[in-house]
Amino acid sequence: MGFLRREKQITGTICKECGMEFSETERMLRHMIKAHTKSGKGPSCNC
Repeated sequence: MGFLRREKQITGTICKECGMEFSETERMLRHMIKAHTKSGKGPSCNC
């Protein structure tokens, strides 16, 4: 029953992990992928 599940939508410009502030949401999302993932690779990496 996938219709009851809500996806997380990340909005805002402040990183919730480290508190850094960014000018745009997209920049903050790129920062989250690079700085706060275990492997340091984005989800599009085919390694």
